[in-house]
Amino acid sequence: MRLFINILLLTMLSACSSMQNSNTEGEYRYVPITEALKKLSDEEVAIRLRTASLTCENDMLKVYVPSRTVDPEGWENGQRERRRYFSNCLELKGFERKWIPLSVIKKEKRKDDRELTSEELLKKPRYL
Repeated sequence: MRLFINILLLTMLSACSSMQNSNTEGEYRYVPITEALKKLSDEEVAIRLRTASLTCENDMLKVYVPSRTVDPEGWENGQRERRRYFSNCLELKGFERKWIPLSVIKKEKRKDDRELTSEELLKKPRYL
């Protein structure tokens, strides 16, 4: 009887959790917050963001995290501290983590996929 009740509860919980819709209607992105970075071209901002994130990842590894098998709670705290260090490091380098809705992402994609006019083709460099 106890086994039957456990199976019934497990089935109900899994059914309820599968009915919830996931909140994937956007994504987090790092965007520039300083005026100097905002004035740069998109390619330069991407290069600066990549350099900053690699530097912050390397510095983040210096944060001490105990072994998961020895101290599970300390491991969780260490991982949390690493994530906090990474976001603070990128903010010091001029980037902020922002939630971008899916509608804005789709608009950007449509803008990038559109046909270029002849004037825009002349301004665009031929070799990248």
